[in-house]
Amino acid sequence: MKKILIVVLLVFSVIWQKPVYVNAHFKDLPSSYWATPAIMQLVNAGYMKGFEDGTFRPNELTTRAEATAIIARAIGKVSSTDFILHAKDVPTTHPYYEEIGQLAQLGIIQNSEFFQPDEPLQRAHIAKMIALAFNITTDAQNTASFKDLPKDYWAKDYIESLADIEIITGKTVSKFEPTAYVTRAHLAAFISRGMAFQKKIEKREFAYDYLVKSYIPTVNEKGNFAKEAIVMVNQHRHKHGLKPLQHDPHLTQLAVIKAQDMIQRDYFDHESPHYGAPWDMAELFDYPYTSFGENIARNFNSAQAVTDAWMASTTHRENILKSSYTHIGIGIKCAANGQYYWVQHFASK
Repeated sequence: MKKILIVVLLVFSVIWQKPVYVNAHFKDLPSSYWATPAIMQLVNAGYMKGFEDGTFRPNELTTRAEATAIIARAIGKVSSTDFILHAKDVPTTHPYYEEIGQLAQLGIIQNSEFFQPDEPLQRAHIAKMIALAFNITTDAQNTASFKDLPKDYWAKDYIESLADIEIITGKTVSKFEPTAYVTRAHLAAFISRGMAFQKKIEKREFAYDYLVKSYIPTVNEKGNFAKEAIVMVNQHRHKHGLKPLQHDPHLTQLAVIKAQDMIQRDYFDHESPHYGAPWDMAELFDYPYTSFGENIARNFNSAQAVTDAWMASTTHRENILKSSYTHIGIGIKCAANGQYYWVQHFASK
């Protein structure tokens, strides 16, 4: 398995290039225009550009090749030693040959015999491209629903999943119009929102819950309290000659999920009626560990108070001072009645 992994890494390497920033002004793009912030974000990053006459032409339709090129720039270049683009209508001299090949290589677009680079891009196709380009999980259980999307429509899950997280919207409340064409303004907006959501995932502000088939927010209510509590835990471990625990953002995210789960489902226990045991929840959210532990508390308004209470309890103290643990995460959420729920997760890796 290790030898195979090494080969794959040699063949597919990601090269992030520093964006080229510009100070652009377009005479047809007023500051009040709904898509101006998204357009200027992509223009200033070097992903999109205007025309020689000083216009941006936001309502002009975007081609399949243009959209592919802009998405490729937004996610970074991929170099391959042996990838072959099959599209006969995209010669090596095509201005976007490299970008089209990149997205085909990544599976964001099909590596088919014909790509039709100069055809306008349809709304259904951009939904799939955005989902795949920015690693957004899609499923068939969505709140969003459009009357013009049959149950067996090929892009239904992509469209409705992205609508749920407000990356795309319908033409109207009830209709998406999947075969309608994408304008340059909408392309900029969709890509900007996709980039923003991807950053939220990377910062662990959202997580995909495979049980409810939906993204859930995972922002810590009192991040400063959590940091203070981790410092206090490591002070106690130092007094007992133990190594400090390393703060783990992924572990903190799990603790936040557990804290808000206790509030939402009105229970206070290590066993969740939704996720099961703490280690079951860790596996659900793809957290790797060799051993796992959990402390919980509620109705404490400071890191000092909750740490003192945990240390005064034999079982909680054992978790804090367990020598085999290497990582820690703390989640805090506040209930509607003002009561704080604390979750302290420990893991060995």
